[in-house]
Amino acid sequence: MLCYLHSKLPGYEMKYEVTTNDLPKSKDIIFKYQYLYTHEPLEGADKYIVCDRKDREAWLFSTYMSSVNSHHHGVVKDSFKFNHLDYNDSKLGMNKVYEEIWVPERERLLGAGADMVWYEDMKIKEDVYLGSTKLVPVWSCKRK
Repeated sequence: MLCYLHSKLPGYEMKYEVTTNDLPKSKDIIFKYQYLYTHEPLEGADKYIVCDRKDREAWLFSTYMSSVNSHHHGVVKDSFKFNHLDYNDSKLGMNKVYEEIWVPERERLLGAGADMVWYEDMKIKEDVYLGSTKLVPVWSCKRK
């Protein structure tokens, strides 16, 4: 979606997976801001679009798997790490962060006039393309 917006807004600079508030001194930036990783409110944007997952379990799983496998996007390799005990510990911590940090910040942004978008994992049953890029599931579902 960020690439699509970038293509429709010439002159804007795209920043992806921004994990800090120390943004470049530019007004024309489109970015994906990982609030849960910075734990600080983001200030100074002209417009906020707040995105959240409908399926929190899918979000917890994909966040854990992306972290332990150092792989966030693209086709998943045949081998990957998963530890059930570590995952359960991670879920406890991430749920705490979600409820105590993200939800109040989300409500603050919505109260300031942000738009809200809820999204779900796509159930890909056939080839889906965004422009010429084929979309593939990464950590959307648990693998056995």
